[in-house]
This record gives sequence, C-alpha cells and structure tokens, in this order.
Amino acid sequence: MKDLELPPSLGICGNTDVALNILSRIWGKRGVFTCTVGNTMTSTIPGISDAGDTPDLTLFTPAADAEMLVLGRTVCMKGIPINPGGIPTPATLTMAALQLTDMPLYIVDGGTKIKPNLPCFDVGGTYGESILTGKAVKNVRESYERGKILGEMLSKTYDFIVVSESCAGGTTTALAVMMAMGVLKENLVSSSSPNNPRELKTKVVSDSLAAAGIKIGDLANDPLKAIECVGDPMMPANIGMIVGAAKRVPVIVGGGTQMAAVIAAAVALDDSVVGNIFQGTTRWLVNDPKSDIRKIMESVHKDVPIVYVNMDYSESPYEGLQAYEWGYIKEGVGCGGSCVAAIAQSSGNITCAELLDKVHDIYKGLLDL
Repeated sequence: MKDLELPPSLGICGNTDVALNILSRIWGKRGVFTCTVGNTMTSTIPGISDAGDTPDLTLFTPAADAEMLVLGRTVCMKGIPINPGGIPTPATLTMAALQLTDMPLYIVDGGTKIKPNLPCFDVGGTYGESILTGKAVKNVRESYERGKILGEMLSKTYDFIVVSESCAGGTTTALAVMMAMGVLKENLVSSSSPNNPRELKTKVVSDSLAAAGIKIGDLANDPLKAIECVGDPMMPANIGMIVGAAKRVPVIVGGGTQMAAVIAAAVALDDSVVGNIFQGTTRWLVNDPKSDIRKIMESVHKDVPIVYVNMDYSESPYEGLQAYEWGYIKEGVGCGGSCVAAIAQSSGNITCAELLDKVHDIYKGLLDL
C-alpha cells in the first residue's frame, strides 16, 4: 500500500513519507488501545491544571477517565470528569472511536493516588510527588522495565498498539523533563485551558530543576533520571511500552505536548523505535496558538511525524463540546490517537462525521445519567 491516499479525516505534520509508510502497514489491521493513568501532586498546584473542576479534583480525573472508558460511567466520583465550566473529558471522543471499532482496551496504572475501580495492568509505580521537591517519581526503572514487558506482550497479539495517558498536570512535568533533557529551552507546551498559564508553568519548572540541581540539557542521555527528578509516573510505563512494542509492530503515541516528552525519552533510550512510531493527536492541538507541537516534535526527532484527526465540534448542539473549538481541552485520554487508530483500522471508512455522531450519543447518555 505504498500509494495510500490519506482521507480528509486525517492530516500529517512532519515527515509525510514515514507517516504514510506506518499508516499503510496498519491500514485495515487490528489494533489495541492502552491508556496509562497516573497522579502527580504537581496537578494540585493552584492554577497549573484545568483537568478537573478544582485543583484537588485533578487527582480524581485519571481514575474517572479510566472508569469512563471501561465502564461507561464513573465510580470514584460523582458525575463525569470536567474542566471548570462543565466542559467534558476528551474520553468521550476516545469512547466513540473505541466503540465504532470494538477495539480492545486496557488500562495501565502507572502510579495513582486515586485508584480506578477496575482491573488494571500494574507496573509497580506509585503516585508522583510535586516536581518542586526535585524528587518526583519513585520506582522509575522498575516501571520502565515492566512497561517494556507489557509492550512486548501486546505486540505478539495485535498488529499495532496505541499508547496514551490520563495524568493531570502532565504538560508541566513534560516541560520539566524535556528541559532537563535539553529537547526544549523554552516553554512550548499546551494546556487544557485557552488561557495557558505559561508563566506559572515556566516558574514551577525552573524552581523544580533548581531543587533537583539540574541545568537545561544535563540529562540528555539519562531520561529516566530526569523523570525521577521532575517527571510523573505515567511516563516510564509508557516509554517502556513504546520501546517494547515498537520492536515488532507500529505504535501510535496518542496525546499532545505531554506525550512528546515520552517520545523524546523513548527515542533517547532506543532510537530503533524511529520509523515505527508516530504521534496521534487532534487538529485542536496542532492548531493551538498557545503551544507549538510541531516545533517540539521537530526538536524531538525529525522522523517522528504527527498524524492528526480533523475533528470539528463547531456545529455540535452541546456548548460543552463547542468549547473545544474555543481552545479548551484539545487532547487527552488518547482521544486523537484512538481516532487515528479507528480510521486506520477501518481502512479509512470511519469519518469524522461518524465519530461526532457517536460522541453526541455518548455525551447525551452521560447527561441523562
């Protein structure tokens, strides 16, 4: 399938040849979706994260997202995980993609304070402390190695794998890790709010690197150490899964600027993954004027492209969904990666219109609950 014609539902940034090569190898094939949940106390710093109605509720968001994906409802909290203002979790879009394809789904517990009420793969992680301590994550090496085993296991059963996350506060930890590695020297990461708190994130990261005794670029060759100091527990599990799975099958890394740090670390640890991975995300994230995923990924590696889904909520009858067009949410819970995977698995037959119709069904059902 060298002459794969990209459907209008998808777009590509970066190395188009690599992206089309990988897409051609998973077109019409059977994938599996994974979502790694994790907590970092960084998310409770006031103003740092909108992935929850209050700073403390950000700790419930990953567990609630996992329960939504698997159970279709939340158990750990009332209602559904929302942003301030009532904007629903991007898990609603992920659910739509998974339901349209009946793609298998597994939750990985990277290290949570609030546990999802469902079976999870356990990689031996514990929830993360605030990165301001300079000692953010324990058991990093163990989580990485177990994630690698999990990636290898799944790659023996499925034709491709989606690796994604739900970890509030994760763009701040991602910025810290990418600066510790020298991938970034400035703040280019996104936010779930249209009012990206860039100055606050930059100060928190600067103070955190100082607390850990790290200068920009000091840990270019030791990403696991960077995570131990200023990362979050989602990261080592997902890095391991990418490295383990990409030896055998293509991997869609579902997420935005948060997952760019995961890709950067995976490439630093094993550059053989290049050519077998791409980032799967959304039009909202790619076009975000307050961040720059294109520039970040160019800094990570020129041959790790971005494939994005052209979802558009502007005509939705629900204001909570229309808010995505106003700069809210943009990514999370693998919503972009799952949509790219669904379109690829269906050989391009699933459209953005079908995905939107399914999102409406899911969202209406949640509102009725």
